[in-house]
Amino acid sequence: MTETLSLASSHDEYSERAGLLRGAQGDAAPNSAGSPNRYALNLLTLNFREPEVEEAFRIDNFNRQIGLTRISIGGGAIIFGIYSLFDTYVIPDILYEAWAIRFVVAAPLLLGLVVISYMPWFSHKHQSVLALSLAIPGLCVVAMTALAGAPGSYLYYAGLIIIIGYNNCLWRLGCLYSSGISLFVFACYEAVLLYVNPVPPIILMNNNAFLVFAIGVSLFINYIQEYQLRISYVDNEKLRFERTRSERLLSRSEAANRAKNDFLAIMSHELRTPLNAIIGFSEIIANQMFGPVGQAKYADYAGDIRSSGTHLLSIINDILDISKAEAGRLQLEEEPIDPVESLNRAMRMFRQRASELGVDLSFRVRDDIPWIIADPRLFNQVAINLTSNALKFTPEGGNVWIEIAIDASGNLVLTVKDSGIGIKKSDITRIFEPFVQVENAMSRTHQGTGLGLPLVRKIMSLHGGSVDLESVVGEGTTVTATFPKSRFVVPDPSEEIRWNVR
Repeated sequence: MTETLSLASSHDEYSERAGLLRGAQGDAAPNSAGSPNRYALNLLTLNFREPEVEEAFRIDNFNRQIGLTRISIGGGAIIFGIYSLFDTYVIPDILYEAWAIRFVVAAPLLLGLVVISYMPWFSHKHQSVLALSLAIPGLCVVAMTALAGAPGSYLYYAGLIIIIGYNNCLWRLGCLYSSGISLFVFACYEAVLLYVNPVPPIILMNNNAFLVFAIGVSLFINYIQEYQLRISYVDNEKLRFERTRSERLLSRSEAANRAKNDFLAIMSHELRTPLNAIIGFSEIIANQMFGPVGQAKYADYAGDIRSSGTHLLSIINDILDISKAEAGRLQLEEEPIDPVESLNRAMRMFRQRASELGVDLSFRVRDDIPWIIADPRLFNQVAINLTSNALKFTPEGGNVWIEIAIDASGNLVLTVKDSGIGIKKSDITRIFEPFVQVENAMSRTHQGTGLGLPLVRKIMSLHGGSVDLESVVGEGTTVTATFPKSRFVVPDPSEEIRWNVR
């Protein structure tokens, strides 16, 4: 049984492959076999068992090596001519015959092979023609050995060692070609020394010992070289397949993400209209604007409807904003704003809620805070989302501190710190992903979409700022939103407020 080596890692992973290259451009063709041994390699011949895989490899290998092969053949012709300098000293008795062999026979044939390789019809199927370049200089040396007298006939085996080593170690012409031609040249050399121009047995044994060793080593190197080339080819094919599949999956994922964002945007718009009506009418009922309600309980229920509707509307607004941000359609409506006043208004929204939760909420302005250029709604959204998160995950009796200040770099920093449950270090990156909530006992007791922090990051990115989070489980969390100083408003000499993005 032929010994084989499978280079495929699994059937399930690669049997989807439609086919390998059928041409130099990499056109794929169907593969009906779908076998896990598709890339099985015959260790004796170094051929792939699948004919179409072997054909694809030959095309790829030919296209990669043809330039180097041409240079090698041309360089070999030059080197073979340079060695004619030794003919004067080693075989002076057949000097002109040796030069004729080198310059009239070998050099034209080798250079002719280079010229032929440029013909339009020449392809990987004619690689055997290029392989003749392995035989031409070797047979020429054998011919000079046959014509030369002693001691020249004894010494030119060294030329065969150089030629065989050069051919086998430099070119990518295939292990079978190099092995067959090397052995054929060696057989011709043996025939010449045994029958045409015999040499003493001790000389024959000495020359054969060096020749056999040189042929064996060079063929082994050539074998390993081609083996590695074929393994690399298979690895490249697998990488190409995985890259194509990844690009296809990425394209599908992006299409699905766009569809999701479009759906969220459409549904958010559709839901906001009736919700605004529900909130508005429930507020009218709760405030009894058109007269008293028959039962006081109904007014309470109307208040609950308004509260729930307002909460649902805020969620829908978050969904709409995050979907716009993901789609790159969230635009800033910038104007000069007073960060302190904006935060004061936001804090008034949370004081009652903090009191109901039994959490101490404090707000401090540490420095002289300048006006900034920002989107007022989105600036408030940052403060609201961060404060809401802090209150939600801080147990009764805890503290939430809100601070606005100028940092050492001169940037505006909004810091929200709590004494809540904290977050594991491994979860910090995850919580900035949409719809992600860290699983723990406290988070499961609170409702939420997981959009607060992702939306804050998007908003801060649009403003050229950043958001950072530090947390210790059981001790609390600190979130820092930084607005760059380039957004500060700079008053001009006329005392009118203008803004300057530095």
